[in-house]
Amino acid sequence: MKKNKFTHFEYCNIVLLCLFLAMFLSGCGKNASGGVQTDPNEDVAGAGAAIGDMSDMGATDDGFPAGDEFAAADGSFAKADSLDRAIIRQVDEAGGRLLLYSRQAKKSYLLTYDSATSIKGQRGEELVAGQLQSGDMVTTAFVKDTHQAKGIWMDEDMTRTNDITRFALHVMAGTVEIGDQAYSLSKDCLVLSRGKQMEFSDINESDTLSAIGTDKEINALVITRGHGYVRLIGADAFEGGFVEFGQDLIREVGKDALYVVPEGSYQMLISKGHDSGMKEITVIPDEETQVDVSDIITDADRTGQIVFTITPAGAMLKIDDEEKSYSDVVELSYGIHKVVVSMEGYQTVTQYIKVGEPMANLSIDLEKGKDGSDEDGNTSDSSVSENTAAPSVATASSDGEYRVYIDGPAQAELYVDDVYIGVVPTSFAKKSGKHIISLRRDGYVNRSYTLEIDDGKNDNHYSFSSLKSSSATSDADLAQSALSTLLGNTLSGLTE
Repeated sequence: MKKNKFTHFEYCNIVLLCLFLAMFLSGCGKNASGGVQTDPNEDVAGAGAAIGDMSDMGATDDGFPAGDEFAAADGSFAKADSLDRAIIRQVDEAGGRLLLYSRQAKKSYLLTYDSATSIKGQRGEELVAGQLQSGDMVTTAFVKDTHQAKGIWMDEDMTRTNDITRFALHVMAGTVEIGDQAYSLSKDCLVLSRGKQMEFSDINESDTLSAIGTDKEINALVITRGHGYVRLIGADAFEGGFVEFGQDLIREVGKDALYVVPEGSYQMLISKGHDSGMKEITVIPDEETQVDVSDIITDADRTGQIVFTITPAGAMLKIDDEEKSYSDVVELSYGIHKVVVSMEGYQTVTQYIKVGEPMANLSIDLEKGKDGSDEDGNTSDSSVSENTAAPSVATASSDGEYRVYIDGPAQAELYVDDVYIGVVPTSFAKKSGKHIISLRRDGYVNRSYTLEIDDGKNDNHYSFSSLKSSSATSDADLAQSALSTLLGNTLSGLTE
């Protein structure tokens, strides 16, 4: 079928119409300064906005990156006129679209593809679009006038590491440690989550990542499993007890606590003494899940007997901070209990156990060596996510206690290691080491950061970015979706 051709004048009219629609639809999403709310983190569902936003790239009249002119020897790409080196942000298989980030122009753009588009892997093997992943480094051959991809090739020298849970970000130094290996972060390294372009400060130590790059340089970090927030409602009876999310995350129940939890579904267990109960919960990335535990039926009379086998003999056993004899069975109420075993000349072991059966055995072997735990029995962990806010040093507090001051964003609730501190600006007692800082405010999207606080004899000050309005985000998504639909119809007219 013969392709329709738009004149330059007609194309300009389409662009102006799209821009007008975008301004009209996002009028209810004004920012604090009165300007139109813009958000570069559009989903593929609203990715048509990316094309409209490309006019300021200074690359081509239609907003595409200024790729090398393409003269392919391969006849299948004879109609492609441009090349670009890009990183895939998101693949829309249903709509036949790719959202990409140009490594040359430093901008995002959209391409359409169909069954005639050639997609090849690192070894030249044929692929389908569904095999492309967020963060993949590719070269694209496309037609500028129709936004149609003719060829997509994965970079031969690209490396990809998935399911990373042990990492340490050092943004100021431009490096990241993955396991025991250190890598450089490229100058324009992307951080992606579900196709959205994020910041390094959005990465939490509880997240799971994929790292994509070449040799020792990382070009993209993809958050494949993010984090959300859990707030307990009606938990007064459980304060001082424990709450468990799955088997690996156990936290103390505190007043007004806000817990940072990896996304996913959990059997949440909450307990204190004889009382315990379960709740099915689902944690959604960047959202707050409220769990009402006031209706949990307690199980006050059920206990289990634990037979402890501890090596070496004579080590001290503490359960819930109370010293216990383990020469005979130890009877404990159903629920979670803190167990600490220590002996001079040996490394202290601290762990949490869940009692849920009438009888159980537990063996603990201490290893010789200097005790590396702190007064709470917490061992050090090298997996630290460094946030990008740089602390400034002030003079010591007059009472001799050094403090950490959080100066912004104003009016946000501050939580440190799940514990409510106060409303920003506020401060808390300085304790060196790794701490999770969470910021919350009604009507805004929660944010969390991981801080590594130094042991210097001084006060520290931090100020973080303003929280994003949840209503403004919804309005922007609506506008982008509507604009995408119009542009999608325009693309259809161009390629028929």
